[in-house]
Amino acid sequence: MPGYALTSGHWHPDMMEVVSVPESDPLLATDPIDVPPSVSGSVPRTPAISPKAIRLVLPIAFTAAFAIAATSATTVYAYAAILCDNPNQCEDGDRSSYTAAVALASFIANATGIVAVGFLRQWAESRPTSGLCLWLAGRALGVGILFVGVTLRSISVAIAGRFFDGLASDNILHYILAAIYVHDPGAGSFSQLMGTSLALYMIGMSISPAFVSILPSFTSSFTVAIAILGLSLLYLVAFVPVARIDDQQQPNNVKCHGANPRESWKDYFRPITNLAKDRRAILPAVAVFFYNFTQAYLFPSIMVDAALSFNATSKENGYIISLAATTSSIYLLFVSVVLPKIKRSGKQQHESTHANGADEESATALVSPSASGLRSDVISALVSMSTQLITLPFFGVADSLTTLYGLVVLVALGLGAPSYIKSHAVAVSLDKNSTLASLTVLESLGGLISPIVMGAIQNKVSSKAVFAASSSFVGSAIVCILLSWSSIR
Repeated sequence: MPGYALTSGHWHPDMMEVVSVPESDPLLATDPIDVPPSVSGSVPRTPAISPKAIRLVLPIAFTAAFAIAATSATTVYAYAAILCDNPNQCEDGDRSSYTAAVALASFIANATGIVAVGFLRQWAESRPTSGLCLWLAGRALGVGILFVGVTLRSISVAIAGRFFDGLASDNILHYILAAIYVHDPGAGSFSQLMGTSLALYMIGMSISPAFVSILPSFTSSFTVAIAILGLSLLYLVAFVPVARIDDQQQPNNVKCHGANPRESWKDYFRPITNLAKDRRAILPAVAVFFYNFTQAYLFPSIMVDAALSFNATSKENGYIISLAATTSSIYLLFVSVVLPKIKRSGKQQHESTHANGADEESATALVSPSASGLRSDVISALVSMSTQLITLPFFGVADSLTTLYGLVVLVALGLGAPSYIKSHAVAVSLDKNSTLASLTVLESLGGLISPIVMGAIQNKVSSKAVFAASSSFVGSAIVCILLSWSSIR
């Protein structure tokens, strides 16, 4: 359950304004921030989508999260319903097959997600709203195939649906939304839009399980999810204009749509090759990898442990998702919405009392917010991850479902960590769009490897040992952020 609560503006979209000057003159001569020439050529010169349309996209974060959460717990329960005689209490002979199926399904979804970044990158950067429509359609198709698998009691068909879930994973959703938000021309609006989007996402995640718990059967959640995704698709088509970047003003995009299959194939690996050229973004990207390595299998492993150790039902597993999302949404709303307003109010009062300050103070004010925001992102990331680092090992000694719920609340405080890590990466990177794509690839790569390692630990060692391993990988992410911060200070 990745997050994107970016609370500080580290870049200036007004750099995208087209200025009619000779080519020999520097286009950004009046900008206080030095931008490498290679970057200025890759930044869109015209917005791909209007600010009004961008804000119309925000509700999709809520509806998509609602649909995802509606099937999170019931998907795991569906595998038990297919493989176990009594899904509420699997026999010892069925437990191995059950945990293996959960791990295999997660592996397939994340493997597909890596390929999907290369495919959807062209849509996200040239037709961002169309890419979001593809995501909604793919997610609905994946849920539909799972429903067919449960009806036929075929684990193969049920797991096949995870292929489309990978094409429409939550990582891909946040990437496409970020690719839309990045075109807002307002200074600092990217960070605020990302924070608002994640808050809406978490609210949807928290409300959905409570709603699903009153449904007559766990398969009803599949119908609800498909309906919500379909209505969201209709909303996009009806109210959000189809956005498209003018290729004549974005010559770099022409190669992506050319007829040369070799160039098209290379484009799938471009997020990684671009990351290799941007060394300052490498450590934050590796931190995202280690963090998502833990998160990709964390909640499935918690739900599997709850089912095996405490005989938790799909309804009780749904409470795990709801508790985590509610805690995280409250925390993120405070950090990304309430706290910035308090800071802005205090800053305005301070400026009103120093209205006739010197020009030197104004110049300092232009630099301070960036440095302060960068430091704030690093500190917030470290605090969030440290919460998980300390809490995760205690899952191994939980002696009741109530204790496990309490630990879930504490772990949820760290779910916003990717927001701050990504804000830090975008702030120090040379190319924002390429960095967003690179981070998504590494997120998906971490999710791909996670089920193999964590699933093997849970299946072959014990369902408790996986939490100690998770804590160690979060610690690795903390080290990467510390090294990145020390290298740019």
